[in-house]
Amino acid sequence: MRRATLALAALLLAIAPACAASLAPLPTVKIALVAPFEGRFAAVGYEAFPALRIALREQIAAGGIGGFQVEFVAYNDNADPAQAARMARNVVLDESVVAVIGHYRLDTTLAALSVYTQAGLPVVAPGIPTDLLPEDSLLFRMGAPTARLRVPQSCQIDAALEREILAVLPDLQSSGVQRLFAARVAGKCFATDAPYPRDWPATQRALSTFPDVSGGFQPGPRSISTYDAACLILSALQAEARAGRRPGRAELARALSTVTCAGLLGPIRFDAHNTMVNPSVWVYQFDSSGAPILMR
Repeated sequence: MRRATLALAALLLAIAPACAASLAPLPTVKIALVAPFEGRFAAVGYEAFPALRIALREQIAAGGIGGFQVEFVAYNDNADPAQAARMARNVVLDESVVAVIGHYRLDTTLAALSVYTQAGLPVVAPGIPTDLLPEDSLLFRMGAPTARLRVPQSCQIDAALEREILAVLPDLQSSGVQRLFAARVAGKCFATDAPYPRDWPATQRALSTFPDVSGGFQPGPRSISTYDAACLILSALQAEARAGRRPGRAELARALSTVTCAGLLGPIRFDAHNTMVNPSVWVYQFDSSGAPILMR
């Protein structure tokens, strides 16, 4: 199956109560994933998409969410701000979509954000420094602040080199850095809010089925942040279900601001400004071959 076909097809995995006896269809709510699935930044979507499926499978195994079905739908923004805004307009037209995970890049997230907020649709934004995104009651910022992402000046990557890398790769954690820039990044450092799965045993266990779900692709840092974003939304849906409510967009936004999810990197919850409380930060240094090695 071609990558684009896999990514752009709607992911219709339903959560239903284990003991449901009625044949009548349950009401449905949807979670939208918006990310690049084609072009040179396609790795972003292919790290994220299977992680959603794994999180959903775990929710089903734990008993599901009673009273309604949950579906994931995926949209390709192609890492392009104009397309991101177009995809956002498509997303908000579907009234059954109650939350969005995306867009993994600052420019595309900002391009789409006003479309979502005007439609009252909550957005969970992983992997972007919190202070680079505006404060909004509908925006849940899962990144770390730039102040915590600083590395020692002695091993900082030159700004010009970083721009050159980011012109062709999604971020400094991409495997292409070692392939294309090994000699130039050797000895340099970067900080991130999500580690490589190999460096955190809890993620290795949780994402052990990732290659089966993804068709052979391996998980990466965005798999972790996406899994945790899905965990958060599913926890909010569960809270609404236990309260006997079918969540709309406004109801889910309120639930997201109060729930806590046991994420792969620890508890996930938000403060009064919808900023993630105590996000993890990991520092890596490129070795002589350009491979990133965990420092702390």
